[in-house]
Amino acid sequence: MIVENERDRRTATWLIETYGAEAVAEAETRIAGARKPYPGNIAKVLGATLPETLKRTENAAARQKLAELRRMLESKGS
Repeated sequence: MIVENERDRRTATWLIETYGAEAVAEAETRIAGARKPYPGNIAKVLGATLPETLKRTENAAARQKLAELRRMLESKGS
């Protein structure tokens, strides 16, 4: 499973807690075509409707990510 951000992490955790690790791993093998094994694609294979709460990043996590991005930009500008 490809987990690139906080939302992917929350979605992956929810899928495993809801469907179990084995079902999630099996669904990953059934992804059609050239689609990659992102949590959202695995959810589609499982027929899952993701809760709205997974779509929102908490303020603290968002602020931390913004701070990381600022540090990266500042180091490139030096």
